[in-house]
Amino acid sequence: MMKKTTLITCLALSLLHPVNSYADLPDLGEVADASLTLVEENKIGRQAWQQMQEAGVILDDAEVSAYLQDIGGGLSSSVKLPGVSFTYFVVNDNAINAFAMPGGYVGVNIGLILATQSEGELASVLGHETAHVAQRHIARMKAASSATSPILLIGTILAAALASKAGGGDAAMGAVSAGMGLSVSNQLAFSRDFEREADRIGMQYMSQAGFDVRNMPEFFQRLQQTERYSNSAAFAFLRTHPVTVERISEAENRALDYPVKMREDSVSYLLVREKLRVLTMGADEAVSYYQSALARGLYLSEGAQWYGLSLAKLRQHDVAGALQALNKARGKLANHPMLYGQEVAIASESRNWPLARQAVDNGLQRFPNSMSLQLARIDVAIASGDNKTALELLRVQLNNRPTDASLYRRQANVYVDKDPLRYHFALGSAFYYEQRYSPAMEQFQLASKAKGEDFYLRSSLDARVRELDRLLKEERQQKK
Repeated sequence: MMKKTTLITCLALSLLHPVNSYADLPDLGEVADASLTLVEENKIGRQAWQQMQEAGVILDDAEVSAYLQDIGGGLSSSVKLPGVSFTYFVVNDNAINAFAMPGGYVGVNIGLILATQSEGELASVLGHETAHVAQRHIARMKAASSATSPILLIGTILAAALASKAGGGDAAMGAVSAGMGLSVSNQLAFSRDFEREADRIGMQYMSQAGFDVRNMPEFFQRLQQTERYSNSAAFAFLRTHPVTVERISEAENRALDYPVKMREDSVSYLLVREKLRVLTMGADEAVSYYQSALARGLYLSEGAQWYGLSLAKLRQHDVAGALQALNKARGKLANHPMLYGQEVAIASESRNWPLARQAVDNGLQRFPNSMSLQLARIDVAIASGDNKTALELLRVQLNNRPTDASLYRRQANVYVDKDPLRYHFALGSAFYYEQRYSPAMEQFQLASKAKGEDFYLRSSLDARVRELDRLLKEERQQKK
């Protein structure tokens, strides 16, 4: 079931200086560094992101994550923040919202992605949120409120992101403003200028990534008009990103300085959008939705609708219906890794492992760099009980991606109930590379007590325990 959390951005502050180009960033850096260094920003954002992961609100889907990171990476490619690498993620929430956290963490709700009607509209939101990070707005907020400590900022971000835990969005916003020593009215007043700056810089990112900047004011205006008539509380984005007629007009006028760019939606966008839509519905509801949309011709892409119907049919365990819809999708769309991924899922549903292996191998022949298909190949090996192949595939992947936590989790799945030493070491490694040091230490200690002789593994384990002991002591001292 979808989590009914309401995510609220806590980035509300006054502008210290207008910014007209990337060349102004060093001055912003001087202001921001006086209150928060980039190292501190990274730590705050990382800890908030980790706690959101532990709360289960971040969607864990390799195909969706790869797409969002790809489009976000194009938008943030020109951002120059030493030591900051951007992480774009999807929040499993129907509310229409998006938010930015320090350290390069940008979240977008499922509800907002489904509200977009083009890839350019999605890029406009991601570009806007990327600008919040690039302009170091959290650090500048702290500069305006010297009483705000880094630990309080972490709590503030989490209170905003997990508002329903505290009784809803309004209560959370009140708690946020009280914690920062800012009144709600002042936050909203600051936000008007603050959001304009993110619009302006976000448009630059959009243009450089090949998108038409006109998608930004168009999307905001459509959301504003839709909310007027729906009287819905779901438009959290408009509450945390106040949109006025003046602001939309300014954005429209600014867009005139950019060339018009005619860009078709990517197949990735079309398929990810339908995959997320299916997640928000029950299986029967989703099948009815796609059958109706196809019958009435109400869609952005007919092929994507057939793909969505295939996903919905598979959730009903209708293997034949899912395969038939997938074949219809393939007849309407360019070849794509996600289509092979669905073929693998259909074969796996019927436990036809030779067919599943064939599907994933065919996909990798066509798309050898697809990480989602590489993971699917490992998953098929594990599910079919071919642990030898799974471990060999994992060894190859870990040589290339030694800090990928998802690989260690799969490695742990191979060893569960078979090899406690390697199981706990692999799971501990997953936590370690997610920088979740307490659960990592717990798993490594369990590994230390497990039976099994492996000198190299034991040596690595002892070294990791010593390192974690130091890191955990440092964390405890910082909290005092």
